[in-house]
Amino acid sequence: MGSELLLLMLVAAAVAQNEVTVDCGGDSVTVRWRLDSHQKLDPSKALLGSCPPKSTESGDTLLFSVSLGACGFFRQVTLDRVTYSNLLTYERSPPLPFLSHAVQCVYDLPGSSAEEEDDEDDGAVTFSLELMNSDFSAPAPALHFRLGSVLPVRAAVESRSRRPLWIYIESCLAATDPEISRAAHVHPIITNAGCLMESKWGNSSFLPRRRPAEMRLYLQAFKFALGQNIFLLCDLEAWDVQRMDQRACHYIQQQHRWELLDDPSQSYICSSCETSFFRRTDTVSGVSARKVLGPFVMEEESLDTQSSAERGLCSSAACLLKPMRL
Repeated sequence: MGSELLLLMLVAAAVAQNEVTVDCGGDSVTVRWRLDSHQKLDPSKALLGSCPPKSTESGDTLLFSVSLGACGFFRQVTLDRVTYSNLLTYERSPPLPFLSHAVQCVYDLPGSSAEEEDDEDDGAVTFSLELMNSDFSAPAPALHFRLGSVLPVRAAVESRSRRPLWIYIESCLAATDPEISRAAHVHPIITNAGCLMESKWGNSSFLPRRRPAEMRLYLQAFKFALGQNIFLLCDLEAWDVQRMDQRACHYIQQQHRWELLDDPSQSYICSSCETSFFRRTDTVSGVSARKVLGPFVMEEESLDTQSSAERGLCSSAACLLKPMRL
């Protein structure tokens, strides 16, 4: 890595009775992970990316010492930095969920200026949340949706700086008022740090990214506050690197499993979507905003709204679109 200078290391934190210390070298990293899982420590169940620990210390601490070019480290280069990211995982015996902790080393590229970065404030970042037409080429032509129909939703972030950004949807609720405290009814759409719960209950899913600063999803209209104004209240976050402790997870019903949108090979990160609360593993924060989409209306499908041709081709109740189960 030569002239690249160390800018910062991961801010280690004690999470769920775990403590991680990270020492980022010129082209390697040493990680010590102290575990208190109330079970006998088993090094064979621990990984840093794809690499097992080198040894154990004091009976409760795992030691990793690896090259940043190995173990599946993700390398992200921006205008003035290079970042290496990976994930520590430890698989505990059921019913306890696995433990995870992000590891990150960030280096300053030659010629960059930390003062220039400080001059960039959050006001240079703009978030958007929109209902789109079916191919995401324009805003939705109408804001009334029948049960079972698809609502294409697009979240995006733009920055006036030259730095590329990655956007994530932290959470999203459907509510009958744009102020959650005044809403008579609410329904979770995305919860637990990026888990699209509607994909578990109906035919909703994230779509592949076209670019890091945009997320798209298909949300199937479900039985909620029919005929009333509905709003989506979503917490969005943006980072200048692709983070290993951020996730966008949706459920693949045909395969009965959760999948990570940006890297399906790392889908174990989504295994806690239904079983435990997903905690971030450092104190570094990106840029965030709450955006409100709406109002729009979801309506019951009825025979009265079908055309004569539709009635001729589909005369039985089995042909009607089925509402999503809450």
